[in-house]
Amino acid sequence: MSNKPDLISLQGELFLAKMVNGAPAGLRSVGNAPELTLSITSESVDHFESKTGNRAKDAVLRKQTGVEISGTLEELNKENIALIVSGKSIEVASSPIVDVSLGSIEKDLMIDLGHRNLSNVTFKDGSDVAIPPTKYEVDEAFGTVVFNEAVTGDVKWSGTAGAVDRVTIANNLGEEYRFFFKGVDTYSGDKIAVTLWRVGFSPETELGLINDEWGSCDISGACLADISKANDAELSIFGHIDRFRI
Repeated sequence: MSNKPDLISLQGELFLAKMVNGAPAGLRSVGNAPELTLSITSESVDHFESKTGNRAKDAVLRKQTGVEISGTLEELNKENIALIVSGKSIEVASSPIVDVSLGSIEKDLMIDLGHRNLSNVTFKDGSDVAIPPTKYEVDEAFGTVVFNEAVTGDVKWSGTAGAVDRVTIANNLGEEYRFFFKGVDTYSGDKIAVTLWRVGFSPETELGLINDEWGSCDISGACLADISKANDAELSIFGHIDRFRI
């Protein structure tokens, strides 16, 4: 008989799948996650006996039970950022821009042209005369321009907006995901699989825009019950943990 203690040290990879019409789509890895925690919450009412004079607690009524998850994501690709900021990941196609009005401009102030990844940017003054490039400094990558000389009339610009990956912010609340963790106990060598049927992530988070070291973001969410599995003792309404050895 082995005297090896039942200790555990887990590592692994988290996969998420969007729930579509009650069924999970394909699972996608969220990348490196140095922290990932599953926790149980419970709301209870205590009962105290009044027979002996000790007012001792003799029963606990469990009114509500919940399962929550929290973790840290380090790989901030467009899908993970969309998850973090409760937004949508959109591919904006390249498009031509022709004679878009900027109105009257102020010298030495930066103007946001409203498009990124630009090329072939040109400007015209109120008389539809091309403005020489010596009169402005344009940052085509970020789509900004600063005029270093006064320009008369309504300034217009043209160019080509390149393709960009866009993530909207806080306009996609309420998405649900299937949660699947593929883990390994590095002490015993056992495999650990965690399945949560429905997880809704909290929109309350922070995305650091300036980092001194590696950037990361915290996520948290609540596991939602799948009551169709209420009578299946092997599954449970929230999910389950499988441990096995190959």
